[in-house]
Amino acid sequence: MKKIKIFVDAHVFDNSFQGTTTYLKGLYSALVKNENFEITLAAENTEKLKLFFTDERFRFIQLKTRSKYKRLALEIPKLLKEHKFDYAHFQYITPLVKVRNCKYINTIHDLLFLDFPQYFPFSYRFTKKQLFKFSARKSDIICTVSDYSKNALIRHFHISPENIVITPNAVVIYNESYVNVKAKYNLDKYILFVSRVEPRKNHYLLLKTFVEMELYKQGYQLIFIGRKNDVTSENYFNYYHALPDEIKKRVLHFENISHDDLYGFYRYADLFVYPSLAEGFGIPPLEAAMAGCKVICSNQTAMSDFDFFGNYLFNPNNENELKEKIEMVLNDKLYNFNYIKQAIEKKYNWEIIAKNFAVRLQ
Repeated sequence: MKKIKIFVDAHVFDNSFQGTTTYLKGLYSALVKNENFEITLAAENTEKLKLFFTDERFRFIQLKTRSKYKRLALEIPKLLKEHKFDYAHFQYITPLVKVRNCKYINTIHDLLFLDFPQYFPFSYRFTKKQLFKFSARKSDIICTVSDYSKNALIRHFHISPENIVITPNAVVIYNESYVNVKAKYNLDKYILFVSRVEPRKNHYLLLKTFVEMELYKQGYQLIFIGRKNDVTSENYFNYYHALPDEIKKRVLHFENISHDDLYGFYRYADLFVYPSLAEGFGIPPLEAAMAGCKVICSNQTAMSDFDFFGNYLFNPNNENELKEKIEMVLNDKLYNFNYIKQAIEKKYNWEIIAKNFAVRLQ
């Protein structure tokens, strides 16, 4: 039987590792095991690609230009014609022209900038809306990562539901020995939040709640992990700088930690809190739960899909509800770790996601 040939625009691997690279690596590392497909990945640095895509069945094409305009307008369409690919997979933006006999797959992870414009600059919103909408309408199959994002595509771009496939992010199970971060970083009991600092992530609410509940007097530290150079988060930074030194020293912030240390922080946290107001997906609470940490998570936007958290979900617009959940879970000796881990593993598994994706392509 003739194999289905898929071209994957993997230029994102030429830059730093991010959510879009994790997505492509997970999806295609699982799909390549299906003998019905021949998968070719393209980037400028193919040697770097081979470090992430190690299966010998992968094929690679070296792109000659780093210009996204030349890449999408000229180089990639030419490659699609020459190699007679059946599908070409892009993220967010497709080539301007449609190549005959090649169907376009386009992953649009979210449209948060349209649902929550207050968190994004006007220039970003205007430009991305036009490009994403144009690309979505040129795509034969649109992939997205959650029911929330699927509904946003239908509302904003009037995409038919039949053309949208949900391919969520999966959780990679950590199989190494956990780093004892308490010893390494001289930590006490701590509450953890992993995310870069920006207004929609809601660091301000968690910090304010930590202070008002006087959790520092109960021996807890509050730990934030993630980039913190977002100048728009004035509420958070102003509140933090006004705190007395005795409280400030109980609030720690880490950036650029290793992957192994991150999982150590998950494993030894007394509680992981994810108070985000808006997410296209939101993987940190799932990673924390898989590491055996108690989690309470926002119930807004894509996080409403995380129904396995049950009574551990909360409304991040309600400060009193967050306080109640923190107190409840810190004292919960019957927290349902096993049920939550099993539910996550069953739903957010690359093998299952790739299998469902393959059905749509055949």
